[in-house]
Amino acid sequence: MQMPLITPIVMRRGLLAAGGTLLAALVARNSLRQAPTPGPEAPGTGPARNAAPPAAPGPAPRGIADLQPHAPAALPALAFTTADGVRRTLADYAGRGVILNFWATWCTPCVSEMPALDALAGAMAASKPPMTVLAVSLDRAGAAAVTPFYASHGIRNLPVLLDPHSETMMALRLDGIPTTLVIDRGGQEVARIQGPVRWDDRDAAASLQRMAG
Repeated sequence: MQMPLITPIVMRRGLLAAGGTLLAALVARNSLRQAPTPGPEAPGTGPARNAAPPAAPGPAPRGIADLQPHAPAALPALAFTTADGVRRTLADYAGRGVILNFWATWCTPCVSEMPALDALAGAMAASKPPMTVLAVSLDRAGAAAVTPFYASHGIRNLPVLLDPHSETMMALRLDGIPTTLVIDRGGQEVARIQGPVRWDDRDAAASLQRMAG
């Protein structure tokens, strides 16, 4: 199966072409994306072998107001695994609103929003009604990359969820990461945004609750 090109969102338009293993090249004045292509890693190589080269700073995170709802849309079947290899699907979260984020440890904009996303996960789990925040890693090294990243960055509320073959990315036709979907309590997508978001905005929790219905 041919692997998709996973593109970290660095600005809203344009493209950084990628070639080779974890190589990002800045091209032309109006090149506005960075696209390192993560190469295969041997098991247990850890995050250092899974990381992209140093990248130009990404855009400032967008506010929660930029996450605009759209008409409810059905989602394809989505599955991912835990660090222990247990298969999970969206059906496991039926009846709960879900914030579904796609990221990777080598994606600079993804990493920048993770602390706030983790804090949001704790707040939303305690909200009424509760919502679930999920972050699905597309790292090819799987748990070997994500578990030490969580430990070193103090990520406590987000479960480790893995999709090393990027099957969810292909099913959803994602253009790049980070990308976040809001899924209502009926299991339909009601909002989608590319790029890092200020998940710690004051009205973030209330806005997400309204979208989830």
